[in-house]
Amino acid sequence: MSIVEVANLHKKFKNFAAIKNLSLAVNKGEIFGIIGPDGAGKTTFLRILAGVIAPDAGTIESCGVDVVKDPEAMKDKIGVMPQNFSLYPDLTIEENLKFFGRMYGVPKAEFETRKERLLRITNLAPFSKRRAEHLSGGMQKKLALISSLLHTPLLLLLDEPTTGVDPVSRRELWDFFYDLLKAGTTIIVSTPYMDEAERCSRVGFIYQGEMLLVDEPTKMKNNYPYNIFEISGPQREHIDVTRFPESFRVIDFYAVGDTLHLVCDQCAVDQVQRFLLDQKGRFNIKNIEPSFEDVFIALISKK
Repeated sequence: MSIVEVANLHKKFKNFAAIKNLSLAVNKGEIFGIIGPDGAGKTTFLRILAGVIAPDAGTIESCGVDVVKDPEAMKDKIGVMPQNFSLYPDLTIEENLKFFGRMYGVPKAEFETRKERLLRITNLAPFSKRRAEHLSGGMQKKLALISSLLHTPLLLLLDEPTTGVDPVSRRELWDFFYDLLKAGTTIIVSTPYMDEAERCSRVGFIYQGEMLLVDEPTKMKNNYPYNIFEISGPQREHIDVTRFPESFRVIDFYAVGDTLHLVCDQCAVDQVQRFLLDQKGRFNIKNIEPSFEDVFIALISKK
């Protein structure tokens, strides 16, 4: 069952098309990841979903609300965590939560119960009297997140929630996301991190305002259409990609750590091995599984 349905969405800023003919359905009870480079349209798309800005064309139904016609009706149904820290730095954690609790109209008794629970599960309770400006980056992210959860929203929109956060805090935030999922909250999260994308139920690759592909992470990798060869050896830096035969149909060739990755459409390990032997070099070569980043790069290359 879909909680969000978007059809033929368009949004322009002057002469720049930020969103182009985007259609998408997000199922209730999933973590849906939006992946794309900077400027791809991730933030614009989330702002439109939240009813903050209006699209130029298209329809959006979210949580049973027509977002285009009645964006105000979305306020009590969603929680929004923007990319940049947007709370009050001169207020303490507790004061920020009280402010947002009143803004969302949460009854006082319910607010106290929810506040204590959220502070406890995010490990912020010992710091409730500390001003927001004196919190670490990870703690600020947690505060922003729980501020958006005080009214127990049906849908949570997260715009790159772990950017600039240390690895431990990133893991804690994702553990919290899964707890929210189990409690019945649907999550749409944008992220630049491919490892986070693989933790989502489904992923949408967005590029230059267009949704290129939507599927489960495992299926995306299983459907990768090319062969990837990992090349190592002391003379690897002397390999000239322009000398590979046209019959290999080389898609890409790039360094990964102390190895090289060769992406081909029409070649096998033994063919590449024979070619490299002819170059009188000493190389080790093996066929490897694609990473999530490989899938995204292939999509962009096709585009």
